[in-house]
Amino acid sequence: MAGSTKLKRVVPRSSNQHMDQEIAANARKEPPLPIFQPRLVLLYSLTGAALVGLWLLSHEHVRASVLDPGGTFQYFVPLMVPCFAFIIERVQHVRKGNFFQHGVDLLVFGLAVGRVLGKEVMHISGHTLLLSYMLVSSKSKIVLISSILVLAQTLFLKYYLWGDFVTSNLGMIVGCTLALIVKWVQSRSQ
Repeated sequence: MAGSTKLKRVVPRSSNQHMDQEIAANARKEPPLPIFQPRLVLLYSLTGAALVGLWLLSHEHVRASVLDPGGTFQYFVPLMVPCFAFIIERVQHVRKGNFFQHGVDLLVFGLAVGRVLGKEVMHISGHTLLLSYMLVSSKSKIVLISSILVLAQTLFLKYYLWGDFVTSNLGMIVGCTLALIVKWVQSRSQ
């Protein structure tokens, strides 16, 4: 029929889809909050690492080995810079992540902390697990650069000072694999 108009079929959206689209549209329009500016994120990360360092110095066994490159102080304080920056990045983009990503983030941090605090997590380096996961899954330049620097320090200590090839390599494999799985799941859900 000439001159007839086609009717467009309207498919009702669920309220969750509508809310998700509205949140995504607002996230694109709004500039990042001032607290998420790169210079401030770096400042927060360095401050957090300094506070952890001060807390560690309150322990006598840490003070005794503060100048030892493989000691607790020089091994843990640098790790705090990419960790705090990564946490800030995740908080900034919390709505962009899905339940799976948040779960894997918690799993990785839980394994790394479990490696330090308990004896249950064996044969995997918490440092290389965290750093490789952050390196592959982060978009922040601060996280990427600080993770590379701290990973280089960690691998030097593990390979050359301690002769530990197993836990460091396994940590990197697991960290990279988990980050790639999270990226794959996110790409499939979009």
